[in-house]
Amino acid sequence: MQLTHLLLLAGALGASAHPSRHAHLHRSMAKRDAEYVKNVHKEPPPPPPTSSKAPAPSPSPPPAQKVSVEPEEKKVDTNTFIPFCGGTSSKAKRVTYDQIMYAGNSGTSGGCKWNSNLMVVPNTIADKYDYVQEYTNVADEPYQVICANKMGADGQLTGLCDVPGQEQLKFNLAPGETKTVVADVNTQGACAFAPQNVPLTKDNWFAGTWAEFDFGSQPNQGWSGADCSALVAMNANLDVYGCRMSHNGIHSTILPGGEAFNAYIKGMEAEDGVGLNIPPGPTKIQVKVGYSG
Repeated sequence: MQLTHLLLLAGALGASAHPSRHAHLHRSMAKRDAEYVKNVHKEPPPPPPTSSKAPAPSPSPPPAQKVSVEPEEKKVDTNTFIPFCGGTSSKAKRVTYDQIMYAGNSGTSGGCKWNSNLMVVPNTIADKYDYVQEYTNVADEPYQVICANKMGADGQLTGLCDVPGQEQLKFNLAPGETKTVVADVNTQGACAFAPQNVPLTKDNWFAGTWAEFDFGSQPNQGWSGADCSALVAMNANLDVYGCRMSHNGIHSTILPGGEAFNAYIKGMEAEDGVGLNIPPGPTKIQVKVGYSG
């Protein structure tokens, strides 16, 4: 990727660091399809008991029945905290190039897979985490959501780019459904969403509308930030879908088609102070997917 293009991208990404105390993720770019399931180690079943006696003949087995497989999310003990792999227990100046390229927590400490610092967990254990986003589909059609760190597995600004060997967090939302996404401290990233499937730009970026976030930012003394952004979609002449991110009565909103309030749309690449500015401490953000007012 050419540096000039990278800097242009740096001008388009939303949650990265300006007066909101978070680094504007789109400033680096003007720039889950199966249900997401966490890999869980399962112990093999114990071997059957041995016997010296010949087994008694058994009746013919009944016809095989289809077994319904529940998503992994529903099998988890809803009272149990799910730790991040290798993770924790858990107003700024104009953004600079160093801030754009700040990798932060990308989930790879301790040999963990990239993006392991973002998880979908049961809604019932959301209060066990410090940095939480509740995604609710308020539209009348299914949505796909794709979440990733700002920095990709290659150490570049490719987290929400469809490249080989890089697995983003993907899940679907039925109309009216809510799912909880939790992040480890010092995580900078975004979730792109669109009806049915998130489209790609010609450069293989996930488009749709982005819900950007920066949680417990170390460069910004623990502040968090968030915003809705349609910069990627609008710069690629793709559809813009509704988004509302809310915290303590403050909203960042984009309406279908691109009207925005305290959010990023085309032409705002150089704007500062847009979005949610959240003091240090546990943070929960409500995200309405497909919002229309």
